Amino acid sequence: MDLTPNSEQEALLSATADWCHDNMPLEQARSRHPALWNQLADMGWLGMTAPGMDLDHATEALVFAELGRHLAPVGMISSAVAARWSGHQGKTALALLDRDLTGGLLRVYDAPGATHALGLVGGLAALTALPSDLGGEPGLDLSAPLAHIDPAPPFTALGDPRAALHLQLLSAAFATGVADAARDMAAEYAKIREQFERPIGWFQALKHICADMAVRAAVAKSQLLYAACALDAGDADAGFHVASAKHLADQAAIDNGRANIQVHGGIGMTDEAYPHLCLKRAHLLTFVAPPERAVILGEAA
Repeated sequence: MDLTPNSEQEALLSATADWCHDNMPLEQARSRHPALWNQLADMGWLGMTAPGMDLDHATEALVFAELGRHLAPVGMISSAVAARWSGHQGKTALALLDRDLTGGLLRVYDAPGATHALGLVGGLAALTALPSDLGGEPGLDLSAPLAHIDPAPPFTALGDPRAALHLQLLSAAFATGVADAARDMAAEYAKIREQFERPIGWFQALKHICADMAVRAAVAKSQLLYAACALDAGDADAGFHVASAKHLADQAAIDNGRANIQVHGGIGMTDEAYPHLCLKRAHLLTFVAPPERAVILGEAA
């Protein structure tokens, strides 16, 4: 299986990176422009694999990893899955249910402007309608407004079990992007921060930290692309590869987020600096379609 992006994918990635750099800088993650969502929809990223565009999951995963690098709205994940498997157009918020069952507390991320929310119920991707006046307040991830509904409304499961794998794959792509962002942030800071009249990146201890971050990010991206290709090919073990991608991406995002704060030293612990944004997004993503232990260990039926 060739995991090297082709020329069309490279061109799409370059265009995505340029757009994100100009319109969605990471330092503005806590206060995105209200028009951002419409701009994202106009770029076509919310329905790349939906009927009409019909791009493959590998291309979508590459693009979503780049979007994740810039801490794009988490509602993009659920909106893309809903567009692909239910035909629902427009913004779809991301839902997290207590104990993966209806009836408990429902956490809704990125709800403003969304009419529905999508999450996992009993291992299947499912949709529910949202109140029209549902807003959101800052939560763990300061870039993702959080609202609560208690008790949770009923959900309608999407018929195709691949929808849940799609949700897991795009969450892994976002986490891979977070790992990339933390790696790049740490490496850039190590070049400009000086101690003893030398950049701190000159010291071996910091080199090792940054090298480990690069390895974790590279491993996560390789598994992400393999999982996306397996899902495109309809492989019988696609579920295993997607779960593995999610596990590696989440771990890379968490570990790189922590290492990024360590490289930044004292300033990395402050709210006005940006390293904590990556770590908080990484923690949130671990709760989105988490991989099952039995699937990763090959014990699932």
